[in-house]
Amino acid sequence: MSRDAAADGARLLQPGRNCWKLERATRFRCVQDGEDYFRLVRTAILAAQRSVFILGWDIAAGIDLLPGAPPSAEPTRLKELLDFAARRRPGLHCFVLIWDYAAFYALERDPFSRARLGWGSHRRVHFRYDAQHPLGASHHQKVVVVDDCLALVGGIDLTGHRWDTTEHRVEQPLRLNPFGAPYAPYHEVAALVEGPVAASLGELARERWRRRGSPHMPRVEPGPGGCWPADVAPDLSDVDVAIARTEPAFGGRPAVRECEALFFASIAAARRSVYIENQYFTNPQLGAALAARLREERGPEVIVVGPKDCEGWLEHRTMGALRWKLLAELQAADLHGRLRLRYPLASRAAGVCTFVHSKVMIVDDELLRIGSANLSSRSMGLDTECDLAVAAGGDPARSAAIAGVRSRLLAEHLGASPADVERAIAREGSLRAALDALAHGDRTLEPIRADVDGTDDPGEFVRGAADPEEPSRLSLTVDRLLPDIEAQDQRGRRLVFVLPAAALALLLLVAWRSTGLLPWLSLRGLQEILASAPESPTAFPLALGLLLAGGLLLLPLELLVVPAVVVFGPLLGGPLAAAATLGSALLGYAAGRTLSLRRVQPLVGRRAARLWRLVRGSGFLTVAVMRVAAVAPGTSIDLLCGAARLPLHEYVNGTLLGLLPALLALGTLAGFLRHAILHPGLGSAALTAGLAVALALLVLRLRTSLLLRRMAPTVQEHRERTLFG
Repeated sequence: MSRDAAADGARLLQPGRNCWKLERATRFRCVQDGEDYFRLVRTAILAAQRSVFILGWDIAAGIDLLPGAPPSAEPTRLKELLDFAARRRPGLHCFVLIWDYAAFYALERDPFSRARLGWGSHRRVHFRYDAQHPLGASHHQKVVVVDDCLALVGGIDLTGHRWDTTEHRVEQPLRLNPFGAPYAPYHEVAALVEGPVAASLGELARERWRRRGSPHMPRVEPGPGGCWPADVAPDLSDVDVAIARTEPAFGGRPAVRECEALFFASIAAARRSVYIENQYFTNPQLGAALAARLREERGPEVIVVGPKDCEGWLEHRTMGALRWKLLAELQAADLHGRLRLRYPLASRAAGVCTFVHSKVMIVDDELLRIGSANLSSRSMGLDTECDLAVAAGGDPARSAAIAGVRSRLLAEHLGASPADVERAIAREGSLRAALDALAHGDRTLEPIRADVDGTDDPGEFVRGAADPEEPSRLSLTVDRLLPDIEAQDQRGRRLVFVLPAAALALLLLVAWRSTGLLPWLSLRGLQEILASAPESPTAFPLALGLLLAGGLLLLPLELLVVPAVVVFGPLLGGPLAAAATLGSALLGYAAGRTLSLRRVQPLVGRRAARLWRLVRGSGFLTVAVMRVAAVAPGTSIDLLCGAARLPLHEYVNGTLLGLLPALLALGTLAGFLRHAILHPGLGSAALTAGLAVALALLVLRLRTSLLLRRMAPTVQEHRERTLFG
């Protein structure tokens, strides 16, 4: 390698610019395909002493990590394996964190993972779903870290439809999905690393857990003996490894676009060749960067290996259309014949393709990059991603090792040996010529031909919905609308309802103890109250004052409407609840107009205070949607609408429109509850309970629909990609 090339390699990986950290790996290995990856994950978990972290896009609790293996005392299925390891090592904790996909396609995933890993596993196996991302985004990092000593990073999840061998046989009886159905050959790549870089990946995993609301996790000091599997030969030893991430702006944290920056830097640094394996290739900026290099008279050759086509009709029309358009533009830019677009055929005779799910880039013999980031706009700015990269830095042994990984990958696709590939490169003089010379067997790399004239432009709407490069305005709005609850742990969310209920129970207990209200708490006592309250001259104004005070004190709407209708009946209680609710809202609005935003902010919290920018200058529909979607406590919305100087008539119209569905639903429920108390019986009780459940589901569905309606194209596209994350 020349002195200039060595200098370029040394400058390529720059922490703070195109990577997060540059850490030492005592050993590094490119792991090809699910058979070896699953086996290595199992071996690492069995050897774990203190901690196991698993970050993923998907998971299947019952996935068999060694399909076809003979029975063993050590489990091969993931859930049983984690339980076994936790029981065997008293100090071991296992942390499994998976993207919370429930809003998109929970029915298409393993329905038992939450129950089996979350509730039915060992107490030191901790399972959570992670929704700490903007609307429409996903957690796409695929990381396993054991004892902060060993880590695997790549594009493969511990779920179904991922396992295959490097032979990618057409007939493979072990290649079955969780439902027992066979699937086509499937290609994956991951990196196995040991040393300080694994400790930094453990830090990344812990930070994800902290954001999820779980601050207490064990710190591990790696032991002196190392943790590398004895039967695995490393590709590289004692090498610096860069960790590159993508993180969208969320929760007050700025966006991280290291994966994108490293792609651009790598393309610009290429001298002879760029080898890419990727499921998607839809990012127009990265496509333009490669096209510019192809137009250069002495630019690098570019080899892109991907799937033949996208899966599902909708994905074909969205991500597939974006991919075909970009590939056609690359073909048009190939003025010097240096581009090769290929898809792998497991068998030319049988017409069976191998699906490419790997995410790999190798530049010259200088840079090796493996991770989860697709060459899509989503992976550059919307989804979370994690890639590892190694630069030779002028070291001939490292350059040879990087070239050897590339030869091994090409050999897998071409049905050849790595030595055959290396001899063909030496004989033909270039990577593309070697590929052409070896691509005549039954197992081969077949050309992808995208017709630039016949490729329709899918349009900006499709691009914005299927492959956005950053959170949409709607996503950012929803983030700002979230309640001011920093701990996203389930217990923290329950406090919103537990605290008011506990306070009310305490008040009832004090009243009972101090005034002797015991008869009132009997069924007969309640019936007497309900019968006499509508006729009492003092009960109505007293109730109105209590409900107004409750509204100002942030009591949930349910605790205002239901008691009023139960006590006074629908004809009196309904208008009473509506008057009290609207009255407390107007008092909050008036207080907001009197106070400045600076004084309102401490009352509503920092996150809810961000609503001010959305309310200011908006119409009554914004107020209505905020109330129906319950994006903040009602009093917070009132104060902020007043502080934003929203016109009174728009505020009142929006409030009435937003509260009307809840008032009607709660009034109906309370009417049934009143009837069940006055006329007790199994039928009325069952009818009331069923109505309560139905109304709760209806409200949840309505609120979710309001927030997700404009993301429908993305939601459907996610469904189509269920098997191919």
